[in-house]
Amino acid sequence: MIFIWFLLAAGAVLYIQNRLFKRFVLARLSYTRRFRQKQCFCGDEVELVEELRNEKWLPVPWLRAEALLPSSLRFRKSDNFDVSSGQFSQNHRSFFSLAPYTKLTRTHTLTAARRGKFKLETVTLSGGDLLGNGNRSFVIPLESELTVYPLPLLPNLGDLPSHSWQGEHSVKRYIAPDPFIVVGARPYRSGDTMKSVNWKATARTGELQVHQYDFTADPELMVFLNVESGKGMWRAVTDEELIETGISWAAGAVGKAIASGMSAGFASNMPQQGRSDSTYIKPSGGQEHLYALLDLMAGLQMQRTEAFAEVLKRAESAGATAQDMLIISTYWDDELEQTAARLRYNGNAVIVWMLEGKGGAYASGE
Repeated sequence: MIFIWFLLAAGAVLYIQNRLFKRFVLARLSYTRRFRQKQCFCGDEVELVEELRNEKWLPVPWLRAEALLPSSLRFRKSDNFDVSSGQFSQNHRSFFSLAPYTKLTRTHTLTAARRGKFKLETVTLSGGDLLGNGNRSFVIPLESELTVYPLPLLPNLGDLPSHSWQGEHSVKRYIAPDPFIVVGARPYRSGDTMKSVNWKATARTGELQVHQYDFTADPELMVFLNVESGKGMWRAVTDEELIETGISWAAGAVGKAIASGMSAGFASNMPQQGRSDSTYIKPSGGQEHLYALLDLMAGLQMQRTEAFAEVLKRAESAGATAQDMLIISTYWDDELEQTAARLRYNGNAVIVWMLEGKGGAYASGE
């Protein structure tokens, strides 16, 4: 009889705790998940921080936080979470147990193995009673994003286009002369200042002469990246790793140019996330612009928007002149060579870095 009463009492206790935890286990429970860093370079380690608060008198026997993340974010091994990885995404599950009125912070270290823009969107919380029964779950929206910049690389293919390392260069513009570049002397005209008088030329000619200043512009580097593996390629990209190498080369080229005081821009027949047009950013200088370029490269999608020849022809029709142009491509044909020749004829220095499989590469043109 005592045994029967014991079974009845035990059953009643189990039933009550089951109903209690099923109703209140996720009540007054807050959860956040965020990246500690907002930006990093490919290959860097970043931290994913989870914060959980139990703001009620009832403990949480067990809690599972489950979310999908890209497979390129690689976690270190740990005992308090589990990762099931696929080709493109991985299912990340964290396990918790909280006492009443407790805050818990957990930090995971992961490696950003690939460039891109990764956003934490939702996480599913599941909890239950002391025996692991009475599961209850709900979905929490998240707002945290990580931008992984491409790792800047420079292949052993010689220097960038020749204008790049020769300082300022002359251009055909007639707005304001450069007071630091003197190319000769000319007769005095009304409006010339006395400090511009060239006394040696005046003494030699017997007439008042002034310095003749040149019209110059700061050197600019424009990097063009071709996603096509051949003429007539469809939208899908066949060799993504080769194009990733090209993106790293582009990042290295613009980084070297801006570090040398130049302006740099970027164009490609690849779209940004959520867009369908080709990518373009005009040349400018400074660290802020460099990180804008890297952010743009991080968001490149492995798709072809248009024929690469159209990208180069657009630069030609825009009247590009006295510009250093670096073209990174996996192939080269007569149409591209003719367009590059016209760009050179217009006063641009053009060089081509060719991508080849297994890390091979070679440079051509100037």
